[in-house]
Amino acid sequence: MENLILIIFAVIIIIGIGYQILSLIILKNIYSQKNRNNIIERKDYPLISILKPIKGIDDQLENNLISFYNLDYPNYEIIFGLHTKDDPALQIIKKISAEFSKIKTKIVIDNYMIGLNPKINNLYNMYPKSKGSFILISDSNTRVEPNFLKSLLSEFNDKNVGLVTASIRGIGAKNIPSIFENIHLNSFLLPSVFTASKIAKISIVIGKSILIPKNILTQIGGFEAFRNYLAEDYLMGVKVEELGYKVKTSSTFVDNINENLTLQKFLNRHSRWAKMRAKIRLNTYLLEAFSNPIAASFILAIILSNQIGLLQFITVSILKIILDFTSIKIIKSDLKFYHLLFIPIKDLIIGLVWYIPFINSEVNWRNNIFKIKKDSLLQPV
Repeated sequence: MENLILIIFAVIIIIGIGYQILSLIILKNIYSQKNRNNIIERKDYPLISILKPIKGIDDQLENNLISFYNLDYPNYEIIFGLHTKDDPALQIIKKISAEFSKIKTKIVIDNYMIGLNPKINNLYNMYPKSKGSFILISDSNTRVEPNFLKSLLSEFNDKNVGLVTASIRGIGAKNIPSIFENIHLNSFLLPSVFTASKIAKISIVIGKSILIPKNILTQIGGFEAFRNYLAEDYLMGVKVEELGYKVKTSSTFVDNINENLTLQKFLNRHSRWAKMRAKIRLNTYLLEAFSNPIAASFILAIILSNQIGLLQFITVSILKIILDFTSIKIIKSDLKFYHLLFIPIKDLIIGLVWYIPFINSEVNWRNNIFKIKKDSLLQPV
């Protein structure tokens, strides 16, 4: 029996390392292609409405917003949505919009709720003010390069594409929870998005940045269709594919600024995402257990409780650090080399979080408690 358990964990570890290597190869291939310039210039650029839901002041909010005023795109507007005029971010928005007065800016202050998803409520309130034929949904804690819009729009030269999402890259970490977050985004989430698409043909839409033609958004039911779901981004992708269009993940980065994340926020975010993934696709969620070789190696070390167990844990950890370091170098993250020493701790925490959906399905989202049902349907508690 003991030998069987050892074999099972050895297989899980080998599969985990193999998955990391496969993801690394796919990631390297994607970003080798990126270096060949993916922007296709046009004679006429459609008006793009950037919808920015705002709630409070995120890390580097002012610099994040300024990056959207410096876009190299001739025809766009920015619409901010806030629930209250007392939101401290409002003064920053007014200051920046005055500095960049050549860019059309609209501010919508409205606390009307069509459902339980606060982000969707905000987008719904902003939407009537949009004039663009394309809608960019853009979170406030993100920053982009000037070619961002042109790059995402170029993906629509394929007439079969109905939605484009940008690649997420975590930057700016100044404390340990932020280091955890950025390592996870850069060395696990991003490679997994491309691997899921390439190998399993599963499209993962990252809600930090979504570009969608307005007519397709209307065809999938508008924002109203997602008002009571936690995973509105994923479901938008599903609906777009049901219409017969492709969902495309651009290799262009949207930088997610995580400077001073608290440990509580890190744990809350990842337990919420874990419960969400488990409710959407339980089979693929179960397979995620094979993507964390450090967690499996740690359990094996406890079972063995000898020098061999410790040695294999150290070996697996070093190998995982090397693989993650390679991913981070490929996407040119700003993480420092010594940050990588936190990888085993981060992976062990994520390994524990993986079990949470099996014992609890409630989430705390912006101080509201919900129970998550099938497909991430929210139910007030």
